[in-house]
Amino acid sequence: MGMFDQLFYQGKEYQTKDTPAQGLDNYKIEQNLDDGHWYLWYEEYDSEWEEDGGLFGGHLKQYNQRWVRCDDFDGVIRFYREALESRQESWKHNAWIEYKALFMDGRMIKIQEIFNEPLTDWYKDGLKKKGLE
Repeated sequence: MGMFDQLFYQGKEYQTKDTPAQGLDNYKIEQNLDDGHWYLWYEEYDSEWEEDGGLFGGHLKQYNQRWVRCDDFDGVIRFYREALESRQESWKHNAWIEYKALFMDGRMIKIQEIFNEPLTDWYKDGLKKKGLE
């Protein structure tokens, strides 16, 4: 099972496998009102092990969450979400909204909605496993 991070962009929640850590963490792309540019942000947090009676004997409890700009990030992030208006057909490619964003020093340089590009290998593998390809 692959891990993914959540990414928030223009008030909507997306999933991505292209962020640096892939630890089920939160990212956002948000416009800086001072300079008008869009930046990638990461939700940092402190954590400690909290024991409980669960399967793993405990879990990591997060606290002191804060947003930190990813000024060292260079690269492309693809992120996607299900198109809610076509929920019954959610495993068809056109039922997903997907974007590709290019960043340099954490600043978004370019973003485009993806249409008819080949699906990434991990997505194709998931479709095969579900018998939906």
